[in-house]
Amino acid sequence: MPASGASDSCEVCMEDRLFQSEEFGTPSPATATVIFVCPYGTAIQKVRFAVRRLLRAGYHVVAYQTTTAVFTEADPGILPKLIFEVREDIRSRISELKAEGVTEFGFFGSSLGSFILYNCIGRGIPELRWGVFNTGGDIARGVWNMPALRQRHVERGWSLPRLEEAWAKLQWPDFGRLDGCRFVFAGSRRDRVAPLCDISHYLGPMFRAGAGVSVYEVPAMSHRTAVIAGLWKGPQLVRTVRAVGLATSSRSSDKHTDNTDNTDKSASPGTRRHCCHDGQHARLSARCG
Repeated sequence: MPASGASDSCEVCMEDRLFQSEEFGTPSPATATVIFVCPYGTAIQKVRFAVRRLLRAGYHVVAYQTTTAVFTEADPGILPKLIFEVREDIRSRISELKAEGVTEFGFFGSSLGSFILYNCIGRGIPELRWGVFNTGGDIARGVWNMPALRQRHVERGWSLPRLEEAWAKLQWPDFGRLDGCRFVFAGSRRDRVAPLCDISHYLGPMFRAGAGVSVYEVPAMSHRTAVIAGLWKGPQLVRTVRAVGLATSSRSSDKHTDNTDNTDKSASPGTRRHCCHDGQHARLSARCG
């Protein structure tokens, strides 16, 4: 999802590239690498606080920022190209890190970065076994919910249905098998760009592919503040999916019945964790309504 309040300042350093990356920390066989993709319109330097928190938690980080042109040009063909190029670069980085002895890889994506990584898991990059989607949902509706971007697309002759059709393969990727993978979606019901309530539509395919998925509700009043809250809680969210057994699927030993309260009381104040399971994820949408 695009993050509102995007600045054109990061575009100056992007030149003609669709993305750029930067590495933080020292890779080692004993350290997990986190692939970190910034929100739309956000330079890596603007989210260094989140990177530093992950470094202090003991992770090695490879961070990516992307061009604002992916949406401001109102050309739907740019998004699949961006995703392809970032995915190929991540594959190359992982190959190099594996040669250095690194064996564990996860991810943390925010806003548009979340959507890019959504198109990397499974058969895309099998090494990404766990990760955090910091806000997520329908990419076309996310763009349409931002007046400035909606206007740009309308001026180029695009409608929401046409945009949804153009990005359908990205919105519903073929994950292949996700057995043993653990993911968490973080967001807010008050986020008007990517409401937490909409997440339930995208959990089903992940469950059916074998993944364990949890949903965390963060205290926020908008998309921007939801993204910031998720970034601040980065190490905590990563721990929930990296530790075996904290994020569960219907195939795990931790079973919930229809009468079970799926809110995790152990979550930090202001944060509600919903353990979603195959056949139960629709209840999250009802709870949000």
